[in-house]
Amino acid sequence: MRTTTVQGKTLKYPDAVTFAFNPVLFIAESVEYMTVAVTYGGVTYTQTYEAYQGNVYGDLQQIVQLFYADERFALDYTLAKQATSLGKTITYDVTIQAGQNTGTFSGSSFIIWGAVNPNGKDVFNTFRKQKYFAGYPFTFGFYTQGGTSTILIGNGAAPRTYVTINAQGMWELNGNQLPTTATFSNIYDYAGTLQQGYFDNTFDLTFYMWQNVAQTLLGRIDIEPCPDEDTVYLRWISRHGFYSYWLFNYKQRQRQTQFAQDFARTELQAYDLDFGYERGAGRRVAYTRNGVIPLAVPLADVEQYDYLLDVISSPCVDMYTGKDTNNVPRWQTVAVQAGTFTQTDKEMQDFVINIILPSTPVQRL
Repeated sequence: MRTTTVQGKTLKYPDAVTFAFNPVLFIAESVEYMTVAVTYGGVTYTQTYEAYQGNVYGDLQQIVQLFYADERFALDYTLAKQATSLGKTITYDVTIQAGQNTGTFSGSSFIIWGAVNPNGKDVFNTFRKQKYFAGYPFTFGFYTQGGTSTILIGNGAAPRTYVTINAQGMWELNGNQLPTTATFSNIYDYAGTLQQGYFDNTFDLTFYMWQNVAQTLLGRIDIEPCPDEDTVYLRWISRHGFYSYWLFNYKQRQRQTQFAQDFARTELQAYDLDFGYERGAGRRVAYTRNGVIPLAVPLADVEQYDYLLDVISSPCVDMYTGKDTNNVPRWQTVAVQAGTFTQTDKEMQDFVINIILPSTPVQRL
């Protein structure tokens, strides 16, 4: 957290970069109340907090999440690079009251749609190893803090590509920028201007950002040919606000049905077995039907397993269904079935999940 002084009182407020699903704290010391007005895109939410034991504590986590309420998680795969809507610069105006004195403060923070584990080990914007399944939509994400950043793509043998970015944001680099003749590509922060960050909760929830050195390796992307059948391609948003992708194997599709608790009894004035009726018989009012697809990544190594774990908790998981008549990728929203996922100490193990397709329309009484 950052600290300033307003009318002689200490005010702690969010870091320059913070996350919508981590605490977004404002703490005013030795005051009676505090009002915080948060603004983005012309929309303002205002919240007033009263003192508790002489200090005022305000967590605006749920308020900043409202700025993502109407979010459309979509990418344009024709662009070489693009800033996603998963990062937003919000402004806030704080008013504190201490006796007869009133003080104000204004500031801003870059809010990322995600969360970081406050244990000091979960590093944001650090090296990632991903796979690009050739022929499928793919992007590689990273955060830039503004100014001029240069991204270098290539390896020792393949031609090099330079991408320049001049704005703060959550950026996605298109897979079509990768050399098609290479088996892998490295992604470098060529100018050393990108920052990494982590939470240090020794004294408070301070999110430290530090700057890299020149040509820091951001990621390695292994390029693989795609099998022709028995695969499902998923896209999801990781905890750090980056898009992730993987091609899963599958062998069969299941159907699950559930019925509503409502029960329509058959109460007839006259009945006989000629019509197959018996008093007290009836029908379930409604059934629902879902398709369930078991997916697997055979013999995933430790890095791959950790990367894939984000899919089980991501609220935004999409299944690739091909391209439309305009050659635009189409995605179908799916859900990952809840369960227990055990990661052993083995070097390689299978990663297995079930995805649930949207409900199939069925007859209802």
